[in-house]
Amino acid sequence: MVRFEFVRAIKKPSFWIGTLALPLLIVVVGVLVGVGNAAGADSVTTSSSAAKVPFEYVDHSGLVSPRVAARWGGTPVEDATAAIAKVRAGELDAFVDYPESPSSQSIEVAAKDDGLFANAKYGNLATKVLEASVAAKVGDPQAVKLLQVTPDTTITAYSGGKTASGWASIIPPLLFAAAFFGLVLLLAARMVTVVVEEKENRISEMILTTLDATVLVRGKVIAMLLVGLVQSAVFMIPALGTVGLVLPLLSRSVGPIPVDPWRMVVGALLLVGGVLLASSLFVTVGAAVPTIKDASALQSVALFSVLIPLYAAFFVLTNPHSPITAVFTYFPTFTPVTAMLRNAVGTLSPLESVVCIVELFVVAFLVLQFATFLFRHSVAQYGSKVSWRQVRAWRRSAGGSV
Repeated sequence: MVRFEFVRAIKKPSFWIGTLALPLLIVVVGVLVGVGNAAGADSVTTSSSAAKVPFEYVDHSGLVSPRVAARWGGTPVEDATAAIAKVRAGELDAFVDYPESPSSQSIEVAAKDDGLFANAKYGNLATKVLEASVAAKVGDPQAVKLLQVTPDTTITAYSGGKTASGWASIIPPLLFAAAFFGLVLLLAARMVTVVVEEKENRISEMILTTLDATVLVRGKVIAMLLVGLVQSAVFMIPALGTVGLVLPLLSRSVGPIPVDPWRMVVGALLLVGGVLLASSLFVTVGAAVPTIKDASALQSVALFSVLIPLYAAFFVLTNPHSPITAVFTYFPTFTPVTAMLRNAVGTLSPLESVVCIVELFVVAFLVLQFATFLFRHSVAQYGSKVSWRQVRAWRRSAGGSV
């Protein structure tokens, strides 16, 4: 009996699909990320390391060498206020204010916002210029101390004449990504089961004598989405209480948490579109198989295809203009997670936001239409899963329409 069940299980293609799906997807993602890293080998290092940038500076320490600073793009000035105003207006990349004692006081940097991950280059530049300037002054006690202790830098970035949002701004829009992750996990099995159960119980044909397949499938999707919302609401009550306690503590440590209305609206629309797309994928799985047991492998593939971008999240966030990032952003099943993460850190442009939102809703609609087509034609197919050959035959008999 054990041998029979074992052999029967490993002979099924669905067993190998479910077993190899996640490793294969991880390998594919790893290759894509590797290719992206090879194309822009030092993109992250370059963005966070010292690089020549046009900047002005005020030196209260007397340690900065004008000649060294000039090599890095620096120009000494007397009026710090005027220099900061030029940075705010976008006319100057950065302004550095070196204190009297850099070894114990923070170097203040005002800079043009270049993204959360890239802004670190300004602090590295300020430190590099100072270190290079004092390298020859080892006879100066202050210089010796500076060489032993890396000075702190405080960076204030500006975008559009206003102070750019820092890491705290990630928190509100990131909640949509967390909600998406939870909803997808809650809905995956339920969406598949609710479509398969009538086919497995062999009552679908009876139901369809009085109800159109489109109405039936869409009704199931809507009903399950409402169930998911109820479940989410149950989880949200204690979660909101926790957030209410944590946010004041977090605000005291990282400062006020700004809420960007545009990013919140984009996050909400991406969440809705992403949940609809994921639900449509799960319904398609349910429509393509005769039993819940047969659905498990395909359900895993559908789930992984939506959540796999999490494995490449760091690369996508630190390389927003990479071709690989574009693939993750616009490939339909990767779009929800990728776009919501990029929206949270502010690297998703308004045009990209609109394209991603429209794409999600359009693809979700098309996938749901395909799921309805499968359900309508496979409703009496109790013994086997739907094959692509059957789908092509059904399309030809329907005149090529789904």
